[in-house]
Amino acid sequence: MSWSWFVGAAAISGSLYWLVLVGYRLFLSLKGLQAAGVPLKSNLDQLANPIEREFNPAQNHTSDDLAEVLAKREQLKKSKRDASEARRRRLIERLNQVNLDKR
Repeated sequence: MSWSWFVGAAAISGSLYWLVLVGYRLFLSLKGLQAAGVPLKSNLDQLANPIEREFNPAQNHTSDDLAEVLAKREQLKKSKRDASEARRRRLIERLNQVNLDKR
């Protein structure tokens, strides 16, 4: 019976030690989280302010402008097609340069 208080005190002190360690690790995690939150807070502040842009109303096109509009549209399609072909070409070139024997 004389050792039971010692076992109880050891269990209580071990539990307290474990709680202190968990609290310390939580404190360190929150400290890192706070450091990561500083850039996010500045980004949120930037998002809170609206971006001022000039409003350009849409313009009606007549049949006289049709040739110009169709030429611009075809130019945009061609530039997108050229960009995708260039991307595909770069990818194929990179794949051809991969050395599979190197391990």
